[in-house]
Amino acid sequence: MERYSARTINELGQLVLHSELRKKLGLDAGGSVSFALVGTLVIIQPIMDASETDCAVSKVTELGMIDLPRDMRQKLDWKPKDQVAVYHVDNMIIIKSAA
Repeated sequence: MERYSARTINELGQLVLHSELRKKLGLDAGGSVSFALVGTLVIIQPIMDASETDCAVSKVTELGMIDLPRDMRQKLDWKPKDQVAVYHVDNMIIIKSAA
């Protein structure tokens, strides 16, 4: 598991993904990611066709930002300015509280 530096959730519930990480996963601007909540971890995976998934989806912005689903942030009690740790494993991004 490869760890990236901690990231801060902004006021809009967004998080910037590292450019190196986006390159490894083939996530260009406009690409889609899906989210799954597993215990206290948020699992993010690139998806090819966002219309074929029944889970939360976000698009990657030009600046590498993604919108973290509100319901997941609420369940985990993540607020703006909270720090999260970002990990890369295979074809996934794993995010957990950095506290």
